[in-house]
Amino acid sequence: MAQVVRLNEDLFVLNNPSGNAGLLVRDGRALLFDCHTGCTPRQLSDLGVRQLAGICLTQHRRTQTDGIGTWLEQGVPVYGSDYEAEVLEQAGRRWTDPAFRWRRFAKMVPDLAMPASDICPVQRVRPGQAIDVFDFDVLAVDAAGSSPGALAWLVQIGPQRILFSGQSALAGGRLPNLWMLQKGFGRIQDYHGILGAAPDIRETWRRFLALEPDILVPGSGPIDHNPAEGLVRLGERMVHLQQNVMRASALNFYFPDLYLAWDRNWPRLAGSDPLPLPPFVQGLCGTSFLLHAQNGAGFLIDCGDPAAAGLIMEQIRSGSLLDLEAVWITHMHYDHTEGLVQLLEHFSCPVLASRLTADTLCHPDAYFLPCQYPVPFPVKGLADKTTFAWREFTLTAYEFPGQVLHHGALLVEGYGQKVLFVGDSFSSTGLDDYCPQNRVLPGKNRGMRRCLDLIRQIQPDLLINQHRRQAFRLEPDMLDELERVLIERDRITEELTGRSAGWAWDDAWCRVYPFEQTAQPGAIVTVAVHITNHDAEPLPVRVEPVLPAGCRVVGGSLRQKGVVPPLTAGSHLTEADPDFSLEWKIALPVDTDQATLPLIFRISCRVTEGPAAIGLVQIRS
Repeated sequence: MAQVVRLNEDLFVLNNPSGNAGLLVRDGRALLFDCHTGCTPRQLSDLGVRQLAGICLTQHRRTQTDGIGTWLEQGVPVYGSDYEAEVLEQAGRRWTDPAFRWRRFAKMVPDLAMPASDICPVQRVRPGQAIDVFDFDVLAVDAAGSSPGALAWLVQIGPQRILFSGQSALAGGRLPNLWMLQKGFGRIQDYHGILGAAPDIRETWRRFLALEPDILVPGSGPIDHNPAEGLVRLGERMVHLQQNVMRASALNFYFPDLYLAWDRNWPRLAGSDPLPLPPFVQGLCGTSFLLHAQNGAGFLIDCGDPAAAGLIMEQIRSGSLLDLEAVWITHMHYDHTEGLVQLLEHFSCPVLASRLTADTLCHPDAYFLPCQYPVPFPVKGLADKTTFAWREFTLTAYEFPGQVLHHGALLVEGYGQKVLFVGDSFSSTGLDDYCPQNRVLPGKNRGMRRCLDLIRQIQPDLLINQHRRQAFRLEPDMLDELERVLIERDRITEELTGRSAGWAWDDAWCRVYPFEQTAQPGAIVTVAVHITNHDAEPLPVRVEPVLPAGCRVVGGSLRQKGVVPPLTAGSHLTEADPDFSLEWKIALPVDTDQATLPLIFRISCRVTEGPAAIGLVQIRS
């Protein structure tokens, strides 16, 4: 049962471990504002509800909709914006839609927090429209930012104005996370749009202030009885965070005018000068570079463009290249891997990558990440700091979790030079960390700060970004300034969210592995939940699956518990500080008409309680 907080004679807040829901009751009829699992018929009946007249959703994510199934079966109307309705009504089908599952670039919303099944029908409501259920207005308010079509709901009973803000504003000037603000703007799409929705949500906070609410009821956390102060603080903190992101972004190189839309007077770091490529490195096409050995052999770094295979064969025919002897892939994005399809039809050379990168390439179904290519490739994963000889060169493979957690760098030493291929992790103006869904982990010895430390240790003469045809350097003072930016970003993030920065940026800290697998009816599948801990102290957890009809756990308990060590590295594959893993064997139903079974896992820990991870089992006879 949810904890009940009474705001006035007609209005309640149902506080569940997974969040808050509002309940407006008059003469036995009621409206819900969001619907978690504590919003049960029994709970509402105990509060005098004889008829639930509607459910007013603030947005589509599971934390706001997890308890809605029972009420849908009873035909209770659900209200939401056009955008949220479109997501909700197609949620179940979207999980298996290739356009949603693979090559995720243009749109990052909806995301991993989308409901597992369709929620329909949803009655469309426009901002400014009132729900006509009682003899007073329940007003839909534009709350864009936390989701493109997010709403808040304003209830006025007598002189008192109560605003149900969902995830758009929490008490005390805080937000639940920052990955939800990913949005394209100007010339960029969602993939590059870190904090792209910040101007939208700042405008939302101004709208909230203009409504002059007496009480703000957020989607989670405490109720705010002084919302104006918190809303002003939110705006100030978000501006500071935007300034921080803009100051050291690689997007200042790729799109020099982009951030003028935020504020043309905010400072940006000056980029380092371009430098020529060394004679043994050739920019081939797209993101591909070719190392040339003295005997004419070639070593390819990245293969995103399908034209790469033809260009290499042309060089072999012309005599400028003897053969292609190996390939190194920096990371799993399709613009670095798609050309492998054609390349491996013509060449039998080994394909190498860092250990974490290799797993995403060998088992793409196991992950749900941006810009994935759906085809598995035969890739050999190299342990961190593996050194090997190729012709006259010495090569060293590194885990290099810059732009993506699953990302490697390759150091090439030869002819008196040290050249570090950094994939997409840096440009001359700063950090390629513009997509939190890539799981760019903040903090010391993680993510970009680990990469900065490696550059300091290696002291390369040249850095090569796969999207540039010139090299560059990051001098010691630039490295120090980038680290200061990252440390300051963590501080601002912690002010904005009230907890360690990793929780704010990592949307997959609790995830199912493999994310997707295929099995026959009646088969037993193995499913794991991997958990990253972003705190400096251990994290006790309890996890259990929400089993689809006909499924059962075999040879173990439904609910499992454990303790996640401090500051794990983001993957179960890392040699140091691996993530914590819990595993279930689940028997699938023998007879089912479902082609896809969603497996939701609920977690209980100090960070959150509720539906935290989803995986898919495709049923194939």
